[in-house]
Amino acid sequence: MRAALASLVLLGALGGSSAHAQGVAEPAHAEGDGERDDGASGESVESADSAPPTRCPRWRRRLAPVVSLLAGPVVHGAGSFTGCHRLTGRRLGIAQGVGFGMLLVGGAGLALTGASRKTVAPFAMIGIPGVGAFFISWLADVYAAITDGRSMGRPGPNTPYELRLGYRYVHDPHFDHGSFAQAGITGWIGQHRLWVDTDVALDANTQRVRAGAARRLLGGAGRGSHLELVVAGTYQRFAEDGFRSFSGELAIGGRVDLADVAPALVGSFAIGELGLGLQGIGYEATGGGVGQDSHALLLVRVGWGVYLGRYGELVVAYDHRRDGLEGGLSVDSVGSGNLGFLQLTGRGWFGAAPRWGLAAELTAGSAWIAGLSLLHRAAPPEEPR
Repeated sequence: MRAALASLVLLGALGGSSAHAQGVAEPAHAEGDGERDDGASGESVESADSAPPTRCPRWRRRLAPVVSLLAGPVVHGAGSFTGCHRLTGRRLGIAQGVGFGMLLVGGAGLALTGASRKTVAPFAMIGIPGVGAFFISWLADVYAAITDGRSMGRPGPNTPYELRLGYRYVHDPHFDHGSFAQAGITGWIGQHRLWVDTDVALDANTQRVRAGAARRLLGGAGRGSHLELVVAGTYQRFAEDGFRSFSGELAIGGRVDLADVAPALVGSFAIGELGLGLQGIGYEATGGGVGQDSHALLLVRVGWGVYLGRYGELVVAYDHRRDGLEGGLSVDSVGSGNLGFLQLTGRGWFGAAPRWGLAAELTAGSAWIAGLSLLHRAAPPEEPR
């Protein structure tokens, strides 16, 4: 706490010195709108006056990551402001305020209504994205402070098809399965994305199949900013435990390249999804179908990611669902049993063989999942087939 307070005091001093410099020459590198002392160009925004820009000191850019880690959790945008990315700092501060406000509204609504089934969906759909906006604005500040407005990668096109074959280890205290073989295929037909994923346990009689289709509503067919409508279904069979389930869902989601929000965030993006579903469960002991028990699913997903190298990416996300192999987070609070899972995923392609790549995942719910898959795709459009 002392370190954070010290960083805030230092940030205030930097702001004061910047304001003093504005009265002499020009806004002191307002949102990177000037030249850097290493010759790299920064972010450009129109200044309040027409005076020539000044340089952002090297020591401020080196200090920015430290400030983003110490003061950033309290004041989102502190690191960006220290590194002379003032527009980014202001917009991240606004995102923090909006996210915190949504969290208060959603949390207060759930508390006042006792999380009633009649009102839990709208309040959760406000509160969970609020939590996402709050944490994403901090992660984005750390990213901007470390990269100093330089992208580590870029989004690439989606090829006509992509195949996946891999292994997942599922550590679940409630089930005996552990090792899974995973296979999947994703294909594009115009603005439509189709996919099928399967998980088959190697040490138990457990299977999972998930299939779906998505229609791109906004954005091209690449991995940049887009919005799409998703319809999906999931079948799971736990033969050794005597039950199976089927769920159907409808959601709308997509991603936003954060360079469109603030130039210093180039190379990063935010993802989100909102939807509803219905899951039915059947028990082999009674011999009925999957409609013996049923319950609604509230689907909310928020995350943040960065592009890495040539079409690779790394994503950290929270998924508010508990109907899969991951289950929901087990915590010692009233949220236990009501939370979804956290997931870290990454993918990349080999430079020498661009049609081949690797994907990895680490998931924390009531079960822990670690997985690694081999990827194969059609040749990207700009590369020779």
